[in-house]
Amino acid sequence: MIGVIPGQMALDLFPEPSRPDAAESCISRLVSMGCDEERVAPMVRELFGRFGAPEARDRANCLAYFYGARPIPRLRSCPPSAIGLFDGSIDYHVVWDRCWAARWAPLRDVFEVREWRYNYRRPYTGAPVFIWYVDNKGREVKRPYEEGACEG
Repeated sequence: MIGVIPGQMALDLFPEPSRPDAAESCISRLVSMGCDEERVAPMVRELFGRFGAPEARDRANCLAYFYGARPIPRLRSCPPSAIGLFDGSIDYHVVWDRCWAARWAPLRDVFEVREWRYNYRRPYTGAPVFIWYVDNKGREVKRPYEEGACEG
């Protein structure tokens, strides 16, 4: 029978691999998507300070739409806080929907989006036939997609 002798030291040959910090992992993912680390790191840390790790990561992923290698042009003209990225009273799904809406809707409408209707797009092009969303007052807004009206 082998037992532990007082004062005996154990050598751990197979230590548990260290996991990177969730915020640092998120920052490195955003940097791999073309974001500038100096720009996004403070915002990611703020998100991880305000929200739990899963929600903070989901919200932080939206930063790629602002500062990534292929940003949404309309979102480059406003700060992430304008669409509710740091606002705990706004669900992170709404933040995603607003980022998605910025691809087609004028920026003034993007701030009013509460829910985007994703299945209203022209087949194979990605552009919607209608802009259809639920605004902050609970009204459904559905209007034809106008190419010229979306110049942000």
